[in-house]
Amino acid sequence: MIAAVTHKYEDSQDIPIAAPVEDVPANPMAALARTMRGRWKAVIGSSILLGPALAGAGYISGVQLYESQAILRVYPQESNILYDTGNASVLKTFDSFVKAETTYVASNPVMVRSVSELKAVRPDLTNGLTPAHLSGSIEIKRSDSLIILKTLSKDREFAGQKLDAVIASYLNLKTEAEEIRNSVRLSELQSREANLKSRLNALRKHQLEVGGEFGLSALAKAHIEKIAQIDALASRKSEVAATLAALQADNASSSADTSDQEIMRATLLDRAMADLNFERAKLMSELAGLRSGYSEYSNTRFEQKEQAQLEEIAVIEQAMADRREQIRVLGQTGALTDVTEGGDQNTQVEIQSLFKKVSGQLDVSRADARDLNRRRIDLDRLANEIQEAEGLLEETRQALEVIGLEAGRALPGYAVVMSPPSNPVRPTEDSRKVLMACGFVGGIFLTFAFVLCTGLRDKRIRFAESLVPIEDRVPVKQVTDANEADDHAADLLRNELQLYSLRKPRLVGKAPIIAITKVAEDGTTCFTRSLAKSFARAQMKTLFVDADIGKPCDDDKALGWRELLAGDTAHARPSKQPPNLWELNAGADEVLDDRMVSAIMVRSAITTASQSFDVVIVSVGCLQSRLSASLVLSNSDVGVLVLTPSDHRPIVFSQADRLDALPHNGSIAVVRKALSGDPWLAIQT
Repeated sequence: MIAAVTHKYEDSQDIPIAAPVEDVPANPMAALARTMRGRWKAVIGSSILLGPALAGAGYISGVQLYESQAILRVYPQESNILYDTGNASVLKTFDSFVKAETTYVASNPVMVRSVSELKAVRPDLTNGLTPAHLSGSIEIKRSDSLIILKTLSKDREFAGQKLDAVIASYLNLKTEAEEIRNSVRLSELQSREANLKSRLNALRKHQLEVGGEFGLSALAKAHIEKIAQIDALASRKSEVAATLAALQADNASSSADTSDQEIMRATLLDRAMADLNFERAKLMSELAGLRSGYSEYSNTRFEQKEQAQLEEIAVIEQAMADRREQIRVLGQTGALTDVTEGGDQNTQVEIQSLFKKVSGQLDVSRADARDLNRRRIDLDRLANEIQEAEGLLEETRQALEVIGLEAGRALPGYAVVMSPPSNPVRPTEDSRKVLMACGFVGGIFLTFAFVLCTGLRDKRIRFAESLVPIEDRVPVKQVTDANEADDHAADLLRNELQLYSLRKPRLVGKAPIIAITKVAEDGTTCFTRSLAKSFARAQMKTLFVDADIGKPCDDDKALGWRELLAGDTAHARPSKQPPNLWELNAGADEVLDDRMVSAIMVRSAITTASQSFDVVIVSVGCLQSRLSASLVLSNSDVGVLVLTPSDHRPIVFSQADRLDALPHNGSIAVVRKALSGDPWLAIQT
């Protein structure tokens, strides 16, 4: 016992050397178990709340997915190439074509057009839909010559609509690509065809402008007639010229000659009338042709031309009437046999006028013949060019047909829809149950992880076994779940203190001094008083000293520890229960504070207070925040460190070496209010 055991002073003291401890590999599961000790109730309770909540959220957020499938089949252009093992190159080409078509179905242009079509059909489900999202939601794979498309969707109809849009976009783009490819190959021939058509139209228009209302055969006939007319006019001109020369050569001819001249005159008049009749017939024919050609039309030009033709016919008819009248007058008056000198002169003038007219008609006829000949030559040339252009156009069209027939066989094969998108009746996947189970498990795991992380980050002692690193310096002598005022725990601690081995000898007759300190700020007064009562109940004269001067002064203004430190006189007051207990309170000196205490003051006060007592129990308060606590501990025999599971482990460990060196015989640790899961609780209870 501390109060009863007496040692002699010795010059030297053996220092025990700790035996080497073998390194034991750390067990992570043991560390995990220590971290989770005492927290399983929190894990289970939180899991009961969080697990069903997440399970319900998972069930609500789960969806039913409907699957739709479509199949495209690629057929080869050549028959039986799939079974012709001897033609490996053709089969390899077709196989590459099927791979290319499978890749093209999943290409970006197809997906872009599919998204556009889906937005037009289902705007309620395609908000924010992109080609990348659509491509990722459709599985496209190849099986021999088949292209299989599969997709999942929350909406039963939308699954088939997605595949419909993709297949339609693929086929349309492929058709457009074939058209573009064909247009590139046919562009030159089509351009040539268009040029030939425009050339034919221009030639035919020019043909109409050159020929007018006459064709090539009509112009040839008119040219022949005009040549005959020129011959007749030329013969007539020569006759009129001969007559005019005869008249000018002999103006005083005989009556017989005159008679011959009159007869010739009558003959010329008759021929002139015949020419006029021919001109009239020609004009009538032209008028009839004009009317037949424009019978279905009515315009100002036709009317003007018709009026001009009628006026010319009227002039010719008037001239013919004059010639008939002249012939009739010649026959009635006998002018053919009795011609006067004045009549000869009139006849010569008329013959000269007739000569000029015939000459003019001959010139006009020749000009008309040349124009007809030119037009006939132009029409003949245009007809040859038209025939040549028509031949080239026919050849171009035949080439277009040949290329069009060959264009369909430009690729090794073609794709058709073998199986349209299916309409699912039941969901293929139901993630609600899976998510519910995952939510429940996730709730348990999250709770466990949260509690584990909290435990790993927790810096409190919690369990007494956390003090193993400092047990060689501050051994743990008591672990109990009792509070600081528990009498039974105080009695057990008193026995531990009495059995505690002293490091240094103690003077005979000197009362042992036990200093009580804590790491926390809540003070040690209650614990110290309970321990002092325990020593008093053991029939030991015990002094309880409240040396925690960091707290406020007592209200009763009684003299105590502060006065002893200041060198004044203070007396301990006896306690009623138990009878062997005396108490020395903190004192009433408000001027003296913790910063004013020195080692001499503490040593003198302890020496004064410990006289005539068997044991002195001193409450020094918090070791970390009280400067005087270290001074009191350095003048005490044994220091008692009172710990609770809420104390911070780093602070306790940092004070371990210092606390072990301050009291004369070291310090011990006491754990009060221990948790129920503390493994040292059952050992030391």
